[in-house]
Amino acid sequence: MAKVIVTYGVPADGFSALAGHELVIPPSGAAFSREELLGLLPEADAVLACTALDSELIAAAKKLRLIVCYGAGYDAIDVAAATARGIPVVNTPECVTQPTAEMAIAMITALARRITELNTLMHTRPPRELFGLGRRMGTSLEGAVLGVVGMGRIGGRVADFGRLMGMRVLYTARTPKPGRDALGDTHVTLEELMAQSDFVTLHCPHTPQTQGLISREMLARMKPAAFLINTARGPIVDEAALIEALRTHRIAGAALDVFAGEPDINPAFAALDNVLLTPHAGSNTLHARNEMARAASRRILDRLAGRIPENLLNPEALSHESA
Repeated sequence: MAKVIVTYGVPADGFSALAGHELVIPPSGAAFSREELLGLLPEADAVLACTALDSELIAAAKKLRLIVCYGAGYDAIDVAAATARGIPVVNTPECVTQPTAEMAIAMITALARRITELNTLMHTRPPRELFGLGRRMGTSLEGAVLGVVGMGRIGGRVADFGRLMGMRVLYTARTPKPGRDALGDTHVTLEELMAQSDFVTLHCPHTPQTQGLISREMLARMKPAAFLINTARGPIVDEAALIEALRTHRIAGAALDVFAGEPDINPAFAALDNVLLTPHAGSNTLHARNEMARAASRRILDRLAGRIPENLLNPEALSHESA
């Protein structure tokens, strides 16, 4: 029987495949403290990392055989430290593709049609002041240019949604993607995308290369009527530059699901009326969470059975076993 640590109290129905193994999980909505993890990890065979896992925590896991990232992004896990100790790290990107793409499209639509603004007004102002043709008009998505920064699983799904609504898709990627080009999407440089897009949506991972990718210079290239949407990772955007662009109406608005210092956010965002804010809820549906648990369980069972699990991020870690 293996011992599996889940670092946060996520929906647990999806862990049924691990019956017969010891599953250690905190109460729903709570996380193990650092001290609790340091006490639990020495006996763990596998960890589902829903929270950060740094080198000290990894070093405490003396018999650990697998780290599963709860989702697609793995920037909160010290993969180098895990690799040095011969611990494979995997993620579960297939489970978050659809819900995160849905969130991005919902944000795009909300910005375009001024939904949050109109909802607030309907709750706070006499309705007779609000009804009437030509008042507080929104932006049509049909014919608008959608710029996708990072054409991976999620970016591709967002592009598909956008095309269904009549948007023209530009995208950035390390190399052109013939499959996307065949659909009518156009590969361009980041500079071109920022200048030509009506909606810029971010779907690249957070790496040293993408830290601050959406810089002051890039924001300055955007159209004054354009919007920025970030459901990827907060540090991809220079938040100080974005706040300035929003405050001065250099761009029309933004929608942010992720932040550089989350769960804390820069209070300047909350003081702005042209930014839509959500608390990193891109994959936060019960269906998605249970699918993530099932995917994590499959990877754990594969590892325990001696098979190479899906989505292995550091295959060099396995070289320790054959040495």
